[in-house]
Amino acid sequence: MQRAAFWLVISGFFALGAIFGSWQVMMADLQRAFGLSSGQLGLTLTLGVVGSFPAMLLTGRLADRWGARRLMLISILISALAYASFYWITSYLWLIVAIIGLMAASGALDVGINAAAVNYEQNTGDTRMSFFHAGYSGMGSLSALTTGFLLFQGMEFRTVYLLIAAVLLGLGLIYALSSRVDSLISHPQQQAQETPSTSRAALFRTPILLLLAAITGLTFFSEGTLEMWSAVYLRLSLDLPTIVGAAGPAVFHFAMMLGRLGSGWILLHWRRRLVLRVSGIMAAVGILLSVSTVYPPLILAGFLVAGLALAAVVPIVFSLAGDIAPNQAGQVISVITILGYIGFLLGPSLIGTLADHIGLRFALLALGIAGMGVVLMSFKIQHPALDQR
Repeated sequence: MQRAAFWLVISGFFALGAIFGSWQVMMADLQRAFGLSSGQLGLTLTLGVVGSFPAMLLTGRLADRWGARRLMLISILISALAYASFYWITSYLWLIVAIIGLMAASGALDVGINAAAVNYEQNTGDTRMSFFHAGYSGMGSLSALTTGFLLFQGMEFRTVYLLIAAVLLGLGLIYALSSRVDSLISHPQQQAQETPSTSRAALFRTPILLLLAAITGLTFFSEGTLEMWSAVYLRLSLDLPTIVGAAGPAVFHFAMMLGRLGSGWILLHWRRRLVLRVSGIMAAVGILLSVSTVYPPLILAGFLVAGLALAAVVPIVFSLAGDIAPNQAGQVISVITILGYIGFLLGPSLIGTLADHIGLRFALLALGIAGMGVVLMSFKIQHPALDQR
């Protein structure tokens, strides 16, 4: 049964990767189809992230109350419906509504799969958080490349939304039939009742959580910007072919996958705070390399370095968050995710606005500043859990 639980959890990460890998490549197509400037596109994405906040506020508690599998089931079905809706929408107003729906559903799925992953680790003793996150990145890379290939072959971009939605519906059916693994990916209700818990408001005031959320926010800002804007930068700003544009998010996701697969070995030899510092420095170097040239191989090499650098940060934060309040994994993950999503909230609008004024190439330099912010904040972390290995 443990193997079934493992594959159920990682399939959720695969699903999220499939959603965003294809979404990021087709961002340029949406921008062209609706005639949006970079600033307008950034504002639209920001509205979508704002719309996801209420969903994430609710889903952390629901993950602990209902169980992670039920939350994954509901959120993946809603994600499928939201993703399919992009096939039909033609007005800017409905575009905003659809993006809000997608971001809310995928945000709920994000909380659900991370709560399931934390619970899986604690119930089985099998530490796989980095591996789960690598699954997201690997599928994101595969989805981006596949989407780019389909578009290059002449498939209408809206049709891709329907294909991804069909895959999500299939996974939803599997989740509906997998109740036997609930004991491994959720905390038993009896344990949740017997173990004293910290209120939601107290979690938001916990200094270590706020600091970890700030690091997560800077990381999400960098990850989200590279995921959402790299294809736009290559396809529209540099006017490169579609397949090269698709390589931007694909290479970044591939690097994240490699970094997360290797982070377990790294954390056996390096302390966590040192990993955070090195990651921040490498991310800044990768961004500088990407914007310092118009030669595609070097740009992609910079994305690769940045992806490798950022890969271990969020898994470290989520694992630590689960240790802080082990009987409230869903709520702690939702607190970290909600506060961290401020990076996603500010990212699209900030980068889009900067791009309208100074160009997308120079706007991406903000990611280098974010990387150095991770370095500085890592010096402020004082918690025994970071020194355990």
